[in-house]
Amino acid sequence: MKPDIIIIGGGMAGAAAAIAAKNKGADVTLIRKGYGSTALSSGAFDILDTSRDINSLNKRHPYRIVGQRGFSVFKEKLNNFLKDIKSEELYIDGSINKDATLVSIAGTFKDTNLCQRSICEGKLTGLKDAKILFFGIRGFAGFNPKHCCRLFKEANEKDNLLIKKIDYTLVEFPGHEGETFPSPFILAMRLDDKSAMGKFISIINKAARKNGYTHLGFPPMLGLRKTAEAVKELEASTDRKIFELLPLLPSVPGFRLQMTLNGLLNKKGINIIEGEVIKAEIRDGIIESLSLKRKNGLSELKAKNFILATGRWAGGKAIKKNGIYEPIFDLPIFEKERIAEIKDVADYLDSYVLESHPLLSVGIRVDSRLQPVNENNDVVYKNLFAAGSILGGYNYLIDQCGLGAAFLTGHLAGKYAGEGKE
Repeated sequence: MKPDIIIIGGGMAGAAAAIAAKNKGADVTLIRKGYGSTALSSGAFDILDTSRDINSLNKRHPYRIVGQRGFSVFKEKLNNFLKDIKSEELYIDGSINKDATLVSIAGTFKDTNLCQRSICEGKLTGLKDAKILFFGIRGFAGFNPKHCCRLFKEANEKDNLLIKKIDYTLVEFPGHEGETFPSPFILAMRLDDKSAMGKFISIINKAARKNGYTHLGFPPMLGLRKTAEAVKELEASTDRKIFELLPLLPSVPGFRLQMTLNGLLNKKGINIIEGEVIKAEIRDGIIESLSLKRKNGLSELKAKNFILATGRWAGGKAIKKNGIYEPIFDLPIFEKERIAEIKDVADYLDSYVLESHPLLSVGIRVDSRLQPVNENNDVVYKNLFAAGSILGGYNYLIDQCGLGAAFLTGHLAGKYAGEGKE
């Protein structure tokens, strides 16, 4: 049966689009070739630096494109989404209107709006007068508690954070003493096992008894699917506040978020197909079908409307000899006000990446209904919408709006593509 809408991409933007379209009564199919940037992310929802207004953003920023009217639905729709997420036993806390400063696994700080509850417990505003003990795992090189402690202590003294004590300790992972752990995912999966978690709690209890610690900090590894349960058991057993540090990438919290999205999509009856879209059939400015490469060969899929949510570089854009291109629909890719061209790839690689690196803000251009347009601002295909980091005009590092922009544009693209189905 021909679906009403096909969505290409299974991260935050694709999931938000699928849910919004489904809520409009549309029959939705989502195609993904694998996990992209959402699964690789920190899992924190950057929405916008709360000291800024959307009118202060550049005119090509997705928030400016959808306008104040589009942005105004953010709070209501995101709250509904977070309720859905909660039903899948992933708890996300924070505020759209207020920043929280979190401690990272490197001992540095990051401001964000929303994050997983296990991480939110470590926000700076809740650590005044705290006595913190950080736990490292012997054999796990992904977290250096000594380095984290040193930087955190320096910041505590310099910025007068009023934290009373910051210490660290190293413990063996029970049952795997002397082993090395190249990935936090190994530790997280093992802690989903009730027996392993019980042994881990016993070791933590012994280390936390002395010196009157009030908070225990961990690398982000307290379970992959059962984090809420793990934190609850640790807090009950130790009588201390438990928190995870904000991760480096790729991360366990990002994968938790992706798995939760997967469960939510399945619960809402959205058809998910694993495969790679390799070509689109287009006639008279209308997309008629997609050619899909799967394990068992090629197939053709048709729909009334299509939503492109393939991401920025994980699946959405590629570099060829004479420029950057979007590989499915051959949409123009823009850098600021011009079509992006590369005469020498090195020209795009020598800027300081944390400033205004051009490759972090190139993307397709859309109108207020999130339909891709060309250099003359004409809609390219009548039945195509786009969402997420495939869109240009913003730098998620500078503008602090990664998952926020993905969610809002995904929701609106799904809404517009599904209009007429109520």
